Amino acid sequence: KEYFDDKSELAGVDHNFVIDALPSGKINDLEETIKLMVDDGLEKECCDVYCNWRRESLEQCIINLLRLQGINIEEKLEQREFQYYILRWIKAVNVAHRILFPSERRLCDCIFSRFSSVAALCFNEVCRGALIQLLNFAEAVASGSPSEWRLSKILDMFETLRDLIPEFQSLFPESMVKEVMKVHDKLGEASRVIFMNMENVIFHIPETKVIAPADGRVHLMTKHVIRYLVFTSRAQKILEQILEQYPKFANEVAKSNSVSDQIDQVIKRLETELVTVSKNYDKPALRYFFLMNNWRCVELEAIKLRLNLGCFHKDTTKVQQNLELYQSSSWNMVLNFLKLENNELVEPNANAESLKGSLNLFNMHFKDICSTQSRWLAFDKQLSEKIIMSLQHILLPAYGNFIEKLQDVLGIHASEYIKYGLFDIKDQLNHLFLGSMPMNQYLKDKEKLLKLA
Repeated sequence: KEYFDDKSELAGVDHNFVIDALPSGKINDLEETIKLMVDDGLEKECCDVYCNWRRESLEQCIINLLRLQGINIEEKLEQREFQYYILRWIKAVNVAHRILFPSERRLCDCIFSRFSSVAALCFNEVCRGALIQLLNFAEAVASGSPSEWRLSKILDMFETLRDLIPEFQSLFPESMVKEVMKVHDKLGEASRVIFMNMENVIFHIPETKVIAPADGRVHLMTKHVIRYLVFTSRAQKILEQILEQYPKFANEVAKSNSVSDQIDQVIKRLETELVTVSKNYDKPALRYFFLMNNWRCVELEAIKLRLNLGCFHKDTTKVQQNLELYQSSSWNMVLNFLKLENNELVEPNANAESLKGSLNLFNMHFKDICSTQSRWLAFDKQLSEKIIMSLQHILLPAYGNFIEKLQDVLGIHASEYIKYGLFDIKDQLNHLFLGSMPMNQYLKDKEKLLKLA
């Protein structure tokens, strides 16, 4: 009860607890009665009565441990329900094979102490039904629909049976051990098939959720890939063993038997899908900002998980590539307004009018860009700071030189046309990429994503 009610480890239990629960002297009475029945040729009747008595008790105990009355595991269960029953199953299997089955063996050996072959036969018959109950549940889970969280639990069940196989072999005959191995292999094969098809599961998103986020934030597909990376990095060892142990099926698409290669494939698919989604943006700058955002999320996760994969050596440059494209598509026109003419033959008045016109255009477009991009949402502060610092590096010197030229030409009248000082430009840039959602909701969403690692 303590083992099931909390996270405590399975405590050692005296395998005599069933015997000790019987009234005093009952074991001796049973032993004498069995001897009389067998001597009188009623061995089969004796075994039937004994097996019916113990089988009903044991199977009811397993049902109570699993709490599966009225539950059909083949039906679609919610993720939380499914995980609850898998946890119950893992604990029930441990209790059955470390406590209940050994205790039944001890009881049989005591009562049938004079008939060892009959004791073994009765023990197998008593436990067979309970064992089949546990195996049927696992087999139904292995046949379920594929999903990332289902794969995680199937792997837990696979490892549970794998670790208990030596105990099965010490308790049961080869025929019953084969049944266990058959279900164990089904769990392994199911794990392999689900993992090899996980790419399709990750990117199977309803059309209504594939739309490009208006503020350029991290896309739902990228979040799915992040969860995949977290899970795969944790389960990589057991997944590699399964891929090696269980062969490909004839109708399975040919893929590399390597977890690392599967991750590479998922990242490449993500790149293709993100580029497709980004084409829905009218503004090229938002398109590149969106790609930069998503790749920053992937890059950060790879670093946290210490993934040393070939695809990431290439992908760590994607943020910089998209940053350069973002700058050229969004800010080159603004910078063009700040270019200075070096032609001294230009009339002073014409030069002054040209400078005033360029400054007016700069002010208008700068205000428009800042107003728009302040509503875009950067994945994290470091990315936001990186973009803003790169903008300051190219914009502030050019703007400073332009204002200096304007003051040379207009003198004290230059202040009439200067809307932004250098500190004002810097302040406006510092307010980019804050997003338009309520700050508390933004922080919650960001925290959830960052905590995946």
